[in-house]
Amino acid sequence: MAEDRDRLEDVGHVLHGPDGSGAVRRVLYAVYVGTILSFTYGFTVVRGVLATSDAAWVRSTLVSWPAALAVVVAAALVAVVVHGAGSRRGPVVPPLPWVDHVVTSAIDRAVSVREWWVVSATLVVSGSTLVGAVLGGSLWASGATGPVALAGGLVGGVLLGAALALAWLAGQVGPALVVEGRRDPRWWRPAAALRRLQLEGLRAHAVRSSHLGGAMFSGDLRAARLEVSTPVRRARHVRLRSHGPVLTVAARDLLGLRRQPVSFVAGLLLVAPGAAGIVWGLVQPRVPVALTVVAAAVLHLGAGAWSEGTRLLGDTLGTPRLSGLDVRTEAAAHLVVPGALLLLVGTGAGLAVWAAHGAQTVVGPGVVVGWLVLATALLLGVTWVTAFRGRPVAGAFGPTGGATLVFHAARPLLFVALALGLGAGLAGGSRGVVVPAAWLAVATAVAWWWGSAGLSRTSTAHRDHD
Repeated sequence: MAEDRDRLEDVGHVLHGPDGSGAVRRVLYAVYVGTILSFTYGFTVVRGVLATSDAAWVRSTLVSWPAALAVVVAAALVAVVVHGAGSRRGPVVPPLPWVDHVVTSAIDRAVSVREWWVVSATLVVSGSTLVGAVLGGSLWASGATGPVALAGGLVGGVLLGAALALAWLAGQVGPALVVEGRRDPRWWRPAAALRRLQLEGLRAHAVRSSHLGGAMFSGDLRAARLEVSTPVRRARHVRLRSHGPVLTVAARDLLGLRRQPVSFVAGLLLVAPGAAGIVWGLVQPRVPVALTVVAAAVLHLGAGAWSEGTRLLGDTLGTPRLSGLDVRTEAAAHLVVPGALLLLVGTGAGLAVWAAHGAQTVVGPGVVVGWLVLATALLLGVTWVTAFRGRPVAGAFGPTGGATLVFHAARPLLFVALALGLGAGLAGGSRGVVVPAAWLAVATAVAWWWGSAGLSRTSTAHRDHD
């Protein structure tokens, strides 16, 4: 092992000089900067939200065993998602030349790829720890709990970060962890898992990482989605049958969800808690507006998971329409399936929250259903905004264009979070829904105008103009 490290140091000296690559130093500096920003801005904002909320409600609701159970379930779901993501882009992704010339050598594989594992694991563990510290410290500083919240946040953040890092690595190693039909009992040891990384997998991850980087720098979200999408392995024998132009488009979306059940499950796991959070803010005036804003963002992500058909239409604008429909009619047909699922799942989750609060509710079931119907209309309009937003502006590709690219991609999410989340929070806080409902109705009209304009612009962008 010592000889392998010496040989690896010689390689690093030849490539990078006596100081090495400096990757670990750079990531430690990033953690240092992230710590400062988290406690300067994150802690201040979260503490402000909690301090302006009802302290008794925070203690009885957010610091309780149901809340702890919800956190554990959410952490488990995140670990499952991270494990699945590891099969597409894992934590250990050396450059392709390093894989071909160093990893293939006689140097112990756990040593030759250790640097990339250390960098990824450090980022995951430190990020999780910072989130736990900010939440725990904010609960303590706001007077809702004692110092035990900070200690619990730190410990929980470290444990969650370590679990996520191991799940990510296990997802990348994949089937190589199973030997003779049994999982290697040392799978949780990073060194043992690193030694089982296959050359073909490392090459594939290196190429995919390069393609993803290019797609992000160019603002081509379609190329990024194609890189991370999983191959279709289910329902390949099922064929799409004709049901008329419009219903065939809807049937195609249903078939797509059947062939990609992960998208359906992901939407279900996001839409249900998102709608529940929105209704929670409606029926409980003491729920902080920040929680309904987060719930609206989660609901938007869930609607996006069910709207792959609309995104594919946006990606193929300019090509002949096989359905025979005009672009606008076909775009509307793609909203049938996500709209029906949003109404079914969202209304069910919302009414369950309303019923659970019983006599404590300040609104009736009709208001809940009406609010969710209006929210569905808003989300469908924003679906068009997301699918037909087009390329970023030219200035986004300059030396300082990173923030512009992020804002271009995040505009629909921010719009939904402020329109739907803020409206639900104000409706619950003011014990009146007339003004917030009018706010949501105006936001829905804006979303449809925005999405329709984007559809018109992008559908004609491929044409040559004199």
